[in-house]
Amino acid sequence: MASPVWPEIVQAQKENRRELLLNGPEIAERITKSGLDYTLYSLELLNYLEIADASLLKLSKDIGKLANLVNLVLRGNKLSKLPSTVGNLKALRVLDVSNNSLQSLPDEFGELSELHTFDASRNNLTCLPESIGRLQRLSLVNISSNDIESLAPLCTDQLSHLSELVGVKNAITAIPDAVSHLQALKKLDLSANKITEVPASLADCGKLKDLLLTENPFRDRRLGKLVQQSRGTKATLDYIRNHGTKTSAPEEKSAKAKKKKGRKKAASTGSDLSEDLDKLMLRVLNFKDSSDGGVEVVVKEGVADVRPFIVCCILRDVNLQKGTRFKRFISAQTKLHDGPLCAKRTKATIATHDLNLVRFPLTYEVKIPPEIQITPLGRNKITSANALMTQLHKEADDLRKEAKRNAISGIHKYLELLDGHRMYPCLCDREGQVISFPPITNADITKISRSTEHILIEVTSSTDLAVCKKVMDALIHRSAEILLDPPASGISASGDPEEDVNQEPSDEEAVSKVTGGSRSLVVEQVRVSAADGGLKVLYPSRNDLQDMTDIKVIRS
Repeated sequence: MASPVWPEIVQAQKENRRELLLNGPEIAERITKSGLDYTLYSLELLNYLEIADASLLKLSKDIGKLANLVNLVLRGNKLSKLPSTVGNLKALRVLDVSNNSLQSLPDEFGELSELHTFDASRNNLTCLPESIGRLQRLSLVNISSNDIESLAPLCTDQLSHLSELVGVKNAITAIPDAVSHLQALKKLDLSANKITEVPASLADCGKLKDLLLTENPFRDRRLGKLVQQSRGTKATLDYIRNHGTKTSAPEEKSAKAKKKKGRKKAASTGSDLSEDLDKLMLRVLNFKDSSDGGVEVVVKEGVADVRPFIVCCILRDVNLQKGTRFKRFISAQTKLHDGPLCAKRTKATIATHDLNLVRFPLTYEVKIPPEIQITPLGRNKITSANALMTQLHKEADDLRKEAKRNAISGIHKYLELLDGHRMYPCLCDREGQVISFPPITNADITKISRSTEHILIEVTSSTDLAVCKKVMDALIHRSAEILLDPPASGISASGDPEEDVNQEPSDEEAVSKVTGGSRSLVVEQVRVSAADGGLKVLYPSRNDLQDMTDIKVIRS
C-alpha cells in the first residue's frame, strides 16, 4: 500500500523549492504509521533535505536520485544502514547522520567527492570504510560515541583539508603513525577511549592547536598527568615529540644489541667510531669542491637599505619521497616561521627551491614594486609585488575587522617590514626572473616537491646576520632528523632491512657508516658575495653548525 501524499512534499514540488524540512513528533507519527512519502525522491531540485527526529527506520535507495543535494540531515532517527546509492550524491557537502543506529557505512561513501562535513556521532559503528580516505575535501569529522577501534582509514595524505576530528567515547586503542599525514589538522579530540600510547609523529601535525586526550589509560604516567592537568596543547605535543612511540623502536633495540661487537671493533682502531655510530651525520661540502663549480649569490647595492642579510646553502641528494618526509620538511619550516627564531617571519624568513629548477647565477637585489613580477607559491598566475602587497594588506585588514581588533594580527606583522620602502628586495635568476620576494613569498616555479633531489635554502633578515645563521642551523638540524634514517635502526635508506646485522663490519665499513650511507646528509656551502666580488657570507663555515650534540658534523 502506497503511503499517502504529504502536503509539505506537494508544496515543495509545486513551488520548485530547494529546501525541505521534515522533523518532529507529527512527522515521526506519520512515518511510523504509513512510512515516508516516496514522492520525496522526485524532488530533484532539492539542495537541502532534513528528516530529523522522525523515527525513520530505512532510507530508500532512491535517495540517490536527489543528485543536487548539498546538505542531507538525517539526525535522530533509527537508521541501521545507509543505501549504497548515497554515493550518487556527488554535490553533497554536509552529511549529518548523528544519533541513529548505524552499524556500518557503505563502501560507496568514498564517492562523495565534495563532502566537507560529516557527523556520525552517537551510532553503533565499529569501523570506518577505507574509502573515506579518498574524500579530499573532507574538513570536519565527528564520530563520537561509537565503538570504532581504528582511525587508520582517516590517516591518509589525501585528507589534506581535514582540520577537525572528534572521536570521543569510542574503542580506539592507538593513534596511527600516519596521523602526521593530516597537516591541516587543528583539533583532535580522542577523549574517553582506550589509547595506551601516542606516536611521536603526532607532533608533526604543524597546525594542531587543540589536542584533547583525557580519560585514556596511557602507559606513560607522566603523559597521563600532563593530559589530565590541561597544561596546553603545545606542552603536550613537545612531550609527545620527545617521548612518544616511534615505529622503529623494536628494530632499534634489536639492532643495537646485535651491533655491539661491530662497534667494539670499530673502537679498536683508536677512533671515536663507536660513539659516532649512535649519531646522525652531516657532511659539509666545500664551495670549491662542488661538482658544478659552486653556487654563488651576488648582493647588489641598494638591498642593504631594505633587507640586507641573506644566507644560503644546498642540501644534496635528499629523498623526500619516503613516507611522510616531504610533509614533515614543509611542517618544519612552518614551525620555525611561527616560533621565536623567526617570530612570525618578522625576524627572518625561509625559502626553499628545487635546485634543478633554478637558473644560475643568482642576484639579490632591489627593484621598484611594479618591476617585481612573480608567480607566488601555490598560485598559477603572475602578479606584481605592489598588487600582491595590496591584496595581502586587504586580507589582513579584513581579518582585523572580523576579529574587531585595532591592529592587524601577529601572523600579518611581517607585511609591515616593507612599509615606507620605495624599493623591495628580491632574489633573481640569470634571466632576471624573480624566484623569491622576501619576506612575502617565494616563486611557484622553483618550489620543491616530493621528487626534488637537491634543495637550495635561503634565509633572509632585516635585523642581523646571526639570526639568519641560527635559523639555518635549526632548519638543517631538523632536516637531518627528518631526512635520515635513525641510528642503528636496522633499516637502510631505501627502507629495507640491512642484509646482515650480525656480521661484524670491517674497519673500512665502519668508517663508511660514519661518513656516508643512509645516515649522512650533505650540506653544500653557498657563497654570498658583494657586487665587487668581496666575500660577505660563506655558509656553513667552520663556526656554523656547532651546537649539534646529537649529530656528527664532518668537514672536508
